[in-house]
Amino acid sequence: MNKTIASLLMFFALTVWLTACSPSPICDSGIERKSGNLVTGEKGRDATIGTLCVDKAEYKTGDTVHMTFTVKNALDEQIVLDGGQPPVMDICPAQHQCLSQYQTDVAQLTRLVLEPGQSHTIQWDWPTAPQVNPQDAQGPKNDVMARAYWTRLDGGRGDVFVLFLYGPWKGPPL
Repeated sequence: MNKTIASLLMFFALTVWLTACSPSPICDSGIERKSGNLVTGEKGRDATIGTLCVDKAEYKTGDTVHMTFTVKNALDEQIVLDGGQPPVMDICPAQHQCLSQYQTDVAQLTRLVLEPGQSHTIQWDWPTAPQVNPQDAQGPKNDVMARAYWTRLDGGRGDVFVLFLYGPWKGPPL
């Protein structure tokens, strides 16, 4: 009996330790609010939510960064996001380096219909395209700020940012 309890405690401790040591995703979310109406008493509410994630905060040079960007309809009605010519969603780890340049399905996603509670996700394993140069995205300390954009209901652009390290830190010790 004591061995069983000790084994369970060891298993639990190992599980907690491994969970604490595993890298956690780094995410940022932005919310578009639909304004209320003072005359009818309708309150403002969340309309669209954009969430950008990378799988961890630090990468070695040459590692693949798994980026996901999701836009969710937070309303209880169908919505249509219409970007016109530009895509309604995109991920850009550098100013002139966006997923829509490398994936035609993202470039052609200029209109998106989402039912209540429905979401749409795009993914990029960066830098996998041969034309992508990670140095173009890196800051002076090897930091990369990935941005994701989505077309809001009001026609404006929502954006979120995630900062991660790509390569050895080039700055004062942390």
